[in-house]
Amino acid sequence: MANLESEIDRLYALDPGEFVAERDRVARELRDAGQREEAEQVKSLRKPTVSAATINQLTRRERREVDLLLDAGHRLREAQQKLLAGEDPGSLDEARRIEREALVKLRRAAQAILAESGRESSTTLDRIMTTLQAAAVSDEGRELLALGRLTGDLEATGFDLLAPMAKGAPKRKRPAPRPKPKPKPDRRRIEQARAKVREAERHLRAAERGAEKARSELERAEKELRDAERN
Repeated sequence: MANLESEIDRLYALDPGEFVAERDRVARELRDAGQREEAEQVKSLRKPTVSAATINQLTRRERREVDLLLDAGHRLREAQQKLLAGEDPGSLDEARRIEREALVKLRRAAQAILAESGRESSTTLDRIMTTLQAAAVSDEGRELLALGRLTGDLEATGFDLLAPMAKGAPKRKRPAPRPKPKPKPDRRRIEQARAKVREAERHLRAAERGAEKARSELERAEKELRDAERN
């Protein structure tokens, strides 16, 4: 097989109901060609859940919105690194705005994909949105989201959403003539930031539910208008 990575990408673009049979076929083809290592690699690929497969489709269909979400996640991670280093994280409003707008559009697109496959479910849609938020701020999740190769759901915490990992955070520059020990992170400030993130999550979910309700009402009103105009 000329390009194994392209073949793996093709597998993760499939409907989850087709994944296992096609994965096993590709593995057999590789094994028959004497490429045993590649065959084992393909055979070990996990079948995506419905929610993960939908996100993989979003990466392929809604690339701009996925990239905007990843950009917002990067900004949030940088903010936490500054916070844990004792620095001012700066304004998070722009990153939050980009994240919120991308998530609204991705939710609508995910709902359409689920409807196309006959798998529309509010529970699945909620799992998709939670995984998108978590993937945007975690190292492994960001890579899998960018590649469109997620296989399962991810869970986000308020700490993750602010931006993970103090490791590697830049040290605060001080004008002192001699080096001084780096101050420990302000735990009280971190807890306050976590609380703000959790509150922002609640507001976002409420806004999304309100947007869905408003769209449904608009669709009903438009239908009534069309019916009235025909009569």
